[in-house]
Amino acid sequence: MSISQLLQWDVYWTRKAQSMSLGYLEVLIYPGSLAFSWEGVGFSLALCGLLCGFQPLRMALFALCYGQLLNRVLKMSIQRSRPDTPEVKRLFKTIIPKDSHADGAAFPSGDTMAGSVTGASLALAGCGWAWWLLGLYVGFGRVYFLAHHWLDIFAGYAEGCTVSFIAFKMIRMHHAFDLQQLGGLLVAALGFGLAMKLTKRLHSGPAKASHLFLLAAGIALMILAPTI
Repeated sequence: MSISQLLQWDVYWTRKAQSMSLGYLEVLIYPGSLAFSWEGVGFSLALCGLLCGFQPLRMALFALCYGQLLNRVLKMSIQRSRPDTPEVKRLFKTIIPKDSHADGAAFPSGDTMAGSVTGASLALAGCGWAWWLLGLYVGFGRVYFLAHHWLDIFAGYAEGCTVSFIAFKMIRMHHAFDLQQLGGLLVAALGFGLAMKLTKRLHSGPAKASHLFLLAAGIALMILAPTI
């Protein structure tokens, strides 16, 4: 199957899925479409931390830093448009970034990536195999609520699982809570914030040497942080 045929298949089956209506059953799907957006991810991670503890959450936070940066780079590089949605009624509406935003492109799905990162990290930390399904639940919600194609969410799921495995191999394990762990997360947050700000700046205009240097510094901090 060629790339063009695959994309045609993707558009066709995405439209099929988005043309259906589940009525009041949407209330079961709607949380997945919002839980790992920028608006909902903080609450979702806090809930996971309460359920599973700080160490699995710590792994998820490191993996999310890598996944979100990679996801933005892929979105900016590929620039796939959002689906041409059919005329269909939904009881709820989800958040869809605008095309002008650095995260506005469709491929891959950032929400699905974040959901699968969280689920995969918790599963790898021994919290139960069912967490592997979290990213798929989020992805279905993103398709149903008209934000993504099927390939977008499958790519986001694979991306999230991959960076979770990388973080699992890289992270320095701590057996008890201590300030050193918080220090590592602070370094990761600093590098992540710097990298995301610089990629957004690069999205809006030509790159300068200083921008590339600061971006490299942010990525270096993100790589260093799990070893602390």
